[in-house]
Amino acid sequence: MAKTDGDGWEQWKEHVLAELRRHQEWLANISHVQSEILVAVGQLKVKSGLWGAVAGFVTAMTALGIGLAIWFIRG
Repeated sequence: MAKTDGDGWEQWKEHVLAELRRHQEWLANISHVQSEILVAVGQLKVKSGLWGAVAGFVTAMTALGIGLAIWFIRG
């Protein structure tokens, strides 16, 4: 049962469809931005892990150097 008696449904239907298209584009854009953010977070995790490993290595080498220096001094 199609309403064609001038109740404005055709205009309202076009408006609703246009809004649905607009929202679909908006959600697609959000999804794209979210993907970029997830990639950036992944990169930061890798970088922080690398810097953590470097800091741990430097700390271990410093402690080893101090220990060896004390061992040589005590003789």
